[in-house]
Amino acid sequence: MCSSDLAGGGADLGARSVSVHLAASFGKPVVVENRAGADGAVAALEVIKSPPDGHTLYFGTATSMSYTPSLKKNPPYDPIADFTPISTFCIFTFYLMVAPTVPARTLAELVSYARANPGKLSYATGNSTGILAMAQLIQNNKLDMTHVPYKGEAQAALDLIGGRIPIMFATPAIMPQLLKEKFTPVAVLLPRRTTTMPDVPTMAEAGQPLVNIMPWGGLFGPAKMPRELVERISRDFGVVMRRADVGEQYEKLGLFPTPSTPQVMADLVRDQLAAWSRTMRAAGIEKE
Repeated sequence: MCSSDLAGGGADLGARSVSVHLAASFGKPVVVENRAGADGAVAALEVIKSPPDGHTLYFGTATSMSYTPSLKKNPPYDPIADFTPISTFCIFTFYLMVAPTVPARTLAELVSYARANPGKLSYATGNSTGILAMAQLIQNNKLDMTHVPYKGEAQAALDLIGGRIPIMFATPAIMPQLLKEKFTPVAVLLPRRTTTMPDVPTMAEAGQPLVNIMPWGGLFGPAKMPRELVERISRDFGVVMRRADVGEQYEKLGLFPTPSTPQVMADLVRDQLAAWSRTMRAAGIEKE
């Protein structure tokens, strides 16, 4: 299975945590290979070139299947025509983190302070979800903040901890470091609160219902996979994803399992491709 994530990233850890169970279900070894780069395009193109026999699968995310196709004038692939949807995989958790140097301990206070101090605050991003969610927040509230992009979340975290950047949407992978430095999670980018940090409100509860980009993941194969094979893999994958021990492990990783039928996955790809494209245009992010 190909993953578009870096080793140790959310999608990578999620894929590896189920690979052993999938191997037992499939009756053959399941190897997770990282093909990070070009906003997920490297892994996606690797899968497209593979035969549709079920031996090469792809843990795709919103970055590779929604963001990259929406960002490029000439996308390297078609997320609908070039893949076979098998099942939804998970939703990733992102917390909006604010440094102790900013006089704001709630999202409302952060928005008020940013509005009263145009151009004073900067924010880091290390992935497409952070870029789009912050763009929504800034656009919806007419804020003036400086964007500092990084190639990955880990790199951005170093500057947050070093006191150079005070704000970022962060995954649970770097949360312990930020909490140790007294950063405050003012909201979570999910439709409901997490059990690990139940006191942190959702964006909607914190007064920002229009900051609603969905950081999703799904399981795909190359185009033109036989229907019976797709249905069988989807069923086996669903059984594994519904295991109690997998659910517990995913919760620790900040992932919410969302197994589905192939048709639900196909509908999600279409809906999210349109949603991400609309959000990017509304936020003033032009095609490259």
